Parts: sequence; C-alpha cells; structure tokens
Amino acid sequence: MSGLQNGRDPSRGDFDWRRFAIELRRHNAKDARGFRDKADEIGVTISDLSRAMSGQVVSAGRVIALCDWMGADFREFYLPPEKPEKSACFNRRNVKHEVWA
Repeated sequence: MSGLQNGRDPSRGDFDWRRFAIELRRHNAKDARGFRDKADEIGVTISDLSRAMSGQVVSAGRVIALCDWMGADFREFYLPPEKPEKSACFNRRNVKHEVWA
C-alpha cells in the first residue's frame, strides 16, 4: 500500500499524501513560474504549496484548490478502508474449551 504514514490503520479511510505530493511536484515542474505566482493563481499561501509538495498535511480546502489547479479529482488520492480477511486460526469450531471443575 502506498501513502502509509503516521501509523495509518488500514481499516479506516485515509488520504495518500505521498502520491498527492508526487503528482503535485510533477505538475509544478511543467510550469516555470515561481511559487508566489502559482500560489496566487491557486488561492493558497506559498507555505501551503511548499508543505503539500513535501507530503505534509494541509487542509481539505487547500487540497481541493490544489487538485483543481492540477486538473485532478481529490478522490484519486483517497485510500478506502480495507476489509480484513477472516482468519481461520481461531473460531468456535477449532477452539476446544475445557470445563474446570
């Protein structure tokens, strides 16, 4: 799985900050302007843009603005919860219970 950070629990939904940062840097490389011009166009601060490009967490509003600028849907970076596989190790049939007198 990609995007695992901060001890992500796969049974809960999350956002793939690493892949988001990679795509953001890739899109940034296509534009030769400076951070200030890009940040003004996007509607975020320079520090928000820098944080997002380094894979750090930014607010949902910033993520949406950055995705709009990249022409991407923010749902592309959503990590849905994973359903754990049922274990056959311990269930009622194969666990013997002893009665203690």
